[in-house]
Amino acid sequence: MSISVQLQVINETDPRCQFRVEIVNQTQHALVDWSLHFTFDRFIQPDSIAEHKHTQVGSYCVVTPNKPLSKGETFEFEFAANSAKFRYLSDNFDDAFVRSNGEMIAVDLKPIILASPYSQRTQVPVVSAADIAIIPKPNSLSRSQGQFHLSTSPIIAVQTEFAGNAVDWLFEETQQLLTWQRDDYAETADLYLSLNANLAPQAYQLSVTHDNITICAASAAGFGHAIASLLQLFPVDAGDAIVLPLVNIDDTPAYSLRGFMLDCARHFHTIETIKTQINQCAKYKINTFHWHLTDDEGWRVEIPSLPQLTQVGAYRGVDDAIEPQFTQIKQKHGGFYSTLQVKEIVEFARVRGITVIPEIDIPGHCRAAIKSLPELLVEPSDQSQYRSIQNYTDNVLNPGLAGTYQFLDTVLDALADLFPAPYVHIGADEVPEGVWLHSPSCQALMRAEEYTDAKELQGHLLRYAERKLHALGKRMLGWEEAQHGDKVSTNTVIYSWLSEQAGLECAQRGHDVVLQPAQYTYLDLTQDYDPQEYGVDWACVLPLETVYSYQPLAQLKPSDPLRNKILGIQCAAWCELINHGSRLEYMIYPRLQAVAEAAWTQPPHRDWRCFLSRLKVDLPRLDRTGIHYRDPWLAKPYDRQPQQN
Repeated sequence: MSISVQLQVINETDPRCQFRVEIVNQTQHALVDWSLHFTFDRFIQPDSIAEHKHTQVGSYCVVTPNKPLSKGETFEFEFAANSAKFRYLSDNFDDAFVRSNGEMIAVDLKPIILASPYSQRTQVPVVSAADIAIIPKPNSLSRSQGQFHLSTSPIIAVQTEFAGNAVDWLFEETQQLLTWQRDDYAETADLYLSLNANLAPQAYQLSVTHDNITICAASAAGFGHAIASLLQLFPVDAGDAIVLPLVNIDDTPAYSLRGFMLDCARHFHTIETIKTQINQCAKYKINTFHWHLTDDEGWRVEIPSLPQLTQVGAYRGVDDAIEPQFTQIKQKHGGFYSTLQVKEIVEFARVRGITVIPEIDIPGHCRAAIKSLPELLVEPSDQSQYRSIQNYTDNVLNPGLAGTYQFLDTVLDALADLFPAPYVHIGADEVPEGVWLHSPSCQALMRAEEYTDAKELQGHLLRYAERKLHALGKRMLGWEEAQHGDKVSTNTVIYSWLSEQAGLECAQRGHDVVLQPAQYTYLDLTQDYDPQEYGVDWACVLPLETVYSYQPLAQLKPSDPLRNKILGIQCAAWCELINHGSRLEYMIYPRLQAVAEAAWTQPPHRDWRCFLSRLKVDLPRLDRTGIHYRDPWLAKPYDRQPQQN
C-alpha cells in the first residue's frame, strides 16, 4: 500500500493553466502534520493556492495542507501557472514525496492527465542502407570499382608527427579487430599518413586503392578527421579481414568550430558518460566540447582554494543548503569533477582532436556558488526583489561587493590552469529584472561610475571578467546577453541561443559568433508530436528532419562579409530532465549527427534521404558501442528509452 499522487490539467486558457492534484492515502496510517513535496517546472501563482501553505524554490515546491489525511481518504487541491498547453507526459511533476511527522515517504507518482495531448507523429521515409555511410557527408567523394582487403596485422607508416594523436585513436578504436605493425620507413605499407602543407588547417585527403590507404593532412586536426572517415568505411560486422571500398575523398569543413555542449550542473554525469559522448563527437568531426559546469543547481568543478564550492554547492537535498530540484528529490543528488578528473577529460578529448571549453555561468545562474560562499557573495542589506526565469530569488552575483571579484579572480585563475583551451565561457544569460535595484553597494557603484541603468552593472562585471581572462591569455565567450550593459569589447565571442537572427545582429556589431539557435540545436527538446516522448518544448518540438533542415546563414548571400564573423555551429543538451547517461543518449542521437552534418557539409552536398540512408548504417555502429539512441524508424521509438531513475 502506498500514497498515490496524480496531476491533472483541468483548464488551459492562454496564458494561464489550471491544475488539480489528487493525493490518495492508501497506507495503513493517517498522515499527520504532513506536506507534499514535488518538483514542477512552472511557477505556481501564489494567489491560486492561497488556502494552503505553499513554498517554491526553483522547481521544488512544498504544499502543506491544513488537516490530516486519514487512511483511505483522498485530498485534492488546485493551482494555476502561466504556461503554454501541456502536451507531454514529461510535463508531469518530475518527482514527489510526502513528509509526515518528519518522515519522508515515497509516493506512487501517476502519469499526468493531459487536457490536450498531441495525437500525431512525424513519418521518416523508408530508405535502403548506403554502401558508403560517412557522417557528416564528405564534400568531395568519388568511388572506383573494386575493394581493398586489410589484413588483421596491417603495416602503418606514419610519416609526420602531426598524425600522432590520430594514430593513437585509430589503434584504440580498432584494437578488437587489428594488430597494427608500425614501420614508418616501410617501402610497402597498408596505411600511409603523410604531411601535405598545402591543405587547409582542418582539411584531409583520404584515398583507398587496391593496394593501400593513404591519408594526407596539414595538421593534427586534419589527420583526426581523416581517421574518423576511415573508421566509417569499415564494415559494421567485420570478420577475419576488413574489406574497404575504393574511394577518393578530398574534404574540408564548412565551419571551423563545430561544438557539442553538455550541461552537467543540473544533473551530474559520470566521467564514463562524458568520455563516451566525446569519443562519438570525434567520429562526427565535432571539435569542441563545451562543458557547462556551474548553475543554480550545482557547482561541478573543484576549485582547491575554495573547497566550499564543491563541499556545499555540488550537492542538493531536502536538508542541504541547496534544495532538491528536478528528479530524484527524495535522495541527495550531486557530485563534482576533481582537478585530476578534469585533466583526464581534457587529455582524452585532446587525443581525439577536441578542445574542451569550460563554462561557469555569471552573474546569473549562480545560486550554488552564492549558497556555498555567503560570506563573500551575499550583501545582508540588499533588499532587491526579483525572480529568475527558473524561479529563484537569490541567484545573481552582486557587482558591488568586493567578495564577488575575489571569487571571480580565484575561479578564473583555477580554470585557466586546468583548461589549456584559449577560451572560457562565462554564461551571462537570463539576469532577471529588478536585481541590484535595492542593493546599497550596487547603488554606490552606479553613482561612482555614473551609470544610469542597472543593466550597466552586468556589463561592469563582465568587462572585469573579460579583462581578467585576457590577462590570463584567454578569450571570453558568452551567450548573447553578454552584450547587456554595453561594456564588453568585440573580442568577446557571442554564442547565440535565442535565434540565428540574434547571432547575426551580434555579428553586425563586430562580435565573432557561434550559432546555437534553440529552434534547431537544443537536443533536450522533445523529438516528436507524441505525448510519450520525453523532453521540454518551450522553444518548439524538434524532430530529426527539422534538425537536418537547418541551413545556417541561408539568408545571407555567399559574398556577404558577415559570414566571416560566424565561427561555427553548436548543439546543446541541457539536463534539467536528463538525469542519466542512457536518457542523454536517447535525446542526442541521431540528432547530433544531423547537426554535425549542418556544420561540416556544404549545403549543395546535403540531402535528407541520403542522410537517412547513411544513418541506416550508423545506428548499428551505435549498437556495437552500446549507445542508447532513438531509432526514428521504430513505430514507438520511446519504447527503447529507459525509465526515469
